[in-house]
Amino acid sequence: MGIEDNKAVARRYMQAVEDGDIDTVRNLQHPDISWWILGNGTLDRDTFTGMVAEGLLSADKRDIQITGLTAEGDRVAVQAEGEMTYPGGIVYRNSYHNLLVIRDGLIVEGREYMDPRAAEQAFGSQ
Repeated sequence: MGIEDNKAVARRYMQAVEDGDIDTVRNLQHPDISWWILGNGTLDRDTFTGMVAEGLLSADKRDIQITGLTAEGDRVAVQAEGEMTYPGGIVYRNSYHNLLVIRDGLIVEGREYMDPRAAEQAFGSQ
């Protein structure tokens, strides 16, 4: 697969999060994927997917706009702005940077950076 194919995988992944499509989120990940998330550390596929399902996908409304997409080799950097609305009128806005390593059409490694203060402002300290 080439760079444009890898960028398409990254776009599909971000769209699946926005659409609340947990099956696509899971299916785009290699079974042995390793995720590292700022403030959470390293997670396996099931833990990460569970966090996405319980967190972002539990929102009533999700809007994610890709603001930058850069690829080199098997690495795709995705910059995005997100706004999620949760029950009770909670609005969560954050800026994201995801570095995805993609091989054979699957994400094999992910690193996610965001502003942890934005989550604390929306949800309080957990």
